[in-house]
Amino acid sequence: MWQLLSGAEKMHGRRVIHRDIKPSNILVGAAGRSVVKICDFGLAMSMDDRPPYEQAGTLCYMAPEMLLEKPDYDERVDAWSLGCVMAELINGWSPFQGLNEEGQLCAIFDVLGVPDDTTWPWFSSTTFAAVWMPELDSVPRRSLLREHFPETTLSEEGFEVLSGLLTCNPEKRLTAAAALKHPWFAKIDALELPMREEVASALPRRLKRLRVLCP
Repeated sequence: MWQLLSGAEKMHGRRVIHRDIKPSNILVGAAGRSVVKICDFGLAMSMDDRPPYEQAGTLCYMAPEMLLEKPDYDERVDAWSLGCVMAELINGWSPFQGLNEEGQLCAIFDVLGVPDDTTWPWFSSTTFAAVWMPELDSVPRRSLLREHFPETTLSEEGFEVLSGLLTCNPEKRLTAAAALKHPWFAKIDALELPMREEVASALPRRLKRLRVLCP
């Protein structure tokens, strides 16, 4: 996650939003190497472009604001996708899986709870909130995310990163840069990770795709 967030921070610093971060767009070095790269920029866009922005990406990694057709989303849609990837790396499955936009939002709210005016004021103005939410009385109002990632699986500091990335309100969501400053990464220098020069010089032919867990 440190490598993926570092790549996203560099990308966002150059005002590029990937919009389709998922396991199949992550390259991992061959045996004996630990280089990780984000690939496939076919749906990427520049933040210099003026909104409105369209939906783009793979459904089960799309951020809530994109699913709700917010016209002026920003690089934090990538942070959400990275949170989904982090959850998948830990549990082996994508945490939110719907058949369409409405189903995907329901899958998200089943785990994270339904936003309200205190957690995401903009949400109540959406068509989804007005049309669909009255039909979804069974959706929990509180987050159940910790139940899916107990402390035996993920430390408290690690969970703070995961829940910070998987925050529905983009204004409260961790950016890649902010996530890298979290105490969870404080001891990163002690890990046997490739030097930045090695990451930069890794050859694409030595890389392979991660197995896709969600189409």
